[in-house]
Amino acid sequence: MISWSTVKTLGFLFAPIILPRVIGIVRSIKLQSQPAKTLDRRSKMTLHALAFVFLLAIASSLSHFQDENIISATGARLLLTPNEVLLRRLETFRIRQGVPNISNRDILLLNALKTREGRLLYAAYGPRPLIECAWCTPLDPTSYLYYRVPSIALPHIANIAILGVATSSFSSKVAGSLRIHATIAGLAVAMGEVLVVYNFDILQNTQAARPEDTYWFHWQLLTYRGISIAAVNFLFGVALYLSATGRYGFAPVSDREKIEAVAKSIELGLGHIRTSLFVKSTTIRNDSTLDYISNFWKKEAANRQEIANQLETTKSEVLGRMDIESINQEAFKFTSNLFDAMTAAKPTAGPDHVSPSD
Repeated sequence: MISWSTVKTLGFLFAPIILPRVIGIVRSIKLQSQPAKTLDRRSKMTLHALAFVFLLAIASSLSHFQDENIISATGARLLLTPNEVLLRRLETFRIRQGVPNISNRDILLLNALKTREGRLLYAAYGPRPLIECAWCTPLDPTSYLYYRVPSIALPHIANIAILGVATSSFSSKVAGSLRIHATIAGLAVAMGEVLVVYNFDILQNTQAARPEDTYWFHWQLLTYRGISIAAVNFLFGVALYLSATGRYGFAPVSDREKIEAVAKSIELGLGHIRTSLFVKSTTIRNDSTLDYISNFWKKEAANRQEIANQLETTKSEVLGRMDIESINQEAFKFTSNLFDAMTAAKPTAGPDHVSPSD
């Protein structure tokens, strides 16, 4: 199990990195001024598929849907309980379950648990390799690991495949923009589990004297795997929902859409050019229309020239009536009187001036 000190260390390491980003995302969601969009049909289907995978992953993390642990269920100790005692306890446990006799599978498993190495391998890799693997041997513990690789990889391959379908062209455009992130997250979870399994030491339980001291690696791995896959699908579903409704993020415009937009703008511009050329050619070919337009622009030019001349004439008349020199003198006198008044009103402290404090 992960100790509390390890959790605190990881918290101190990653909290300063994760918390600011989470706060920034929450603030950006709150400050989003655009109204929320409605989910399209493809986005709804994608979210339903992700919700189904999320529920399956959560169910796989529960002990009810995992391989049965007969040692833990019977309250036996991993290395110290003899096989005869374990057999009697298992028979009693089966009777409580309503099964009169133990199955052939139970007998095969009990035979594999006769040795110390078999019990250590049972805690590490579960009951299936001990029962089903015909070429595995306790002398080579890695053979059980190799047998477990397909069962380890299969859930992750299925999860990555579902994420790939959810972010493909059959899904919505918003989901396609999250394709790389979803694939990387799925691969990261798979590689993390492979590294954890590869680096696990099966001799870790050699000192386990009590049942609570035993580290059931196989069952812990199933629990963490289900939680990890569920977390990936949950986060991807939340990101898809926020992006699809316009609450956070955006879907980048694809190259095809950019080309279509440019083509439409070019087509619109060509339409305007064709219209202007058609009007121009029609005007030139019609003599009466050409004369009318020519006379119109001649009159327009004459009117503009007349207006400009009138403005210049009016400006000259106004400036001629004004005495600029007298206006400057009056302004100078006003400012001089204003400064003199301000200087006279300013209090001055003479040599005989005594402050009230003296």
